[in-house]
Amino acid sequence: MEHLTMAQKNQMTKSILEADVAPDCDIYHLFIHSVCSAMKRSGFSRPVIADRMNDALHSQNNEVDQSKLNKWLAPSQAHYMPMHFLPALCYAVRSTEPANVLLKPILFKAVDQRSQLLQQHAELQMEIEERTAMQRYITESLLTNDDQE
Repeated sequence: MEHLTMAQKNQMTKSILEADVAPDCDIYHLFIHSVCSAMKRSGFSRPVIADRMNDALHSQNNEVDQSKLNKWLAPSQAHYMPMHFLPALCYAVRSTEPANVLLKPILFKAVDQRSQLLQQHAELQMEIEERTAMQRYITESLLTNDDQE
């Protein structure tokens, strides 16, 4: 890291959302592939996945059916799944992989509440260790000053 220019160091610490160069977000086919893979791994049939999506959407009129799923997941079709259905899809296939594929170009990842709590716990633990080290430094400084007097 010593040989990096200041601009390179700044770029490494900035969010990709603030980057000067746009990320490659042409991921439609990867997204479709991830959805199909997640559907297979779920073990659910497409009608069951549609039902689970409707349950998650609290849809009274079954907004999702097998026909729509087929259209949305066929790369040759001009019909796309509405993005606000993504959480329902993730629930229906029991996977956040489709969301992660969409977020990957901007270097983000969907994490659950447990992961968030684990991260917060680790950050708090680091803060405790930093404060303990600071407290030790202060104590040593005070003891050193007492010895000099």
